[in-house]
Amino acid sequence: MENSYIKISPHPRFLELLFTFKSESFRVFGDVLGLHEIDHVAVTRINSDGELLAFSSTPALEFNLFKNNLWLFDKSYHPEWFYHCTQSEWQALYIPERYDELYYIKQIKHQYPLGFALSKKIDDTYFIYSLASSRDCDATRESFISHFDDFYRIGEYCSSRLTHLFQSENL
Repeated sequence: MENSYIKISPHPRFLELLFTFKSESFRVFGDVLGLHEIDHVAVTRINSDGELLAFSSTPALEFNLFKNNLWLFDKSYHPEWFYHCTQSEWQALYIPERYDELYYIKQIKHQYPLGFALSKKIDDTYFIYSLASSRDCDATRESFISHFDDFYRIGEYCSSRLTHLFQSENL
């Protein structure tokens, strides 16, 4: 059986919109930052046309990924991964050719040594919830592994509170 995946491309104003709605999106993320030692949250929406748009508590992280096209080497943005509606540690999603660059941008530069991506389908839209912590001790790692249900609920909460931003200006 052949898989038919949609071609993914960032919204034409992706980089601009990361910062345009920064204060509005940060109010939403501020509600969940600190829970389970979460220091970073991003919600990415991929619509049925394959157009990708994200809002983040750390917009510079996504800006660097997309400005330098490193997102193409992060499997969390590949349909082969997010169609499965699963979760993975960030490092498991880096394509080897750009592993060091992705690790630097996401985990060293922004000081998030522990990060996970979770995907979910709602109607005909996929959401990727990216969560990270500035702590990487055994207790935090165990918390991240054992609270995936909470993380999905956190992602759903944020995406529902961001719906008006995703829909504004025909985004």
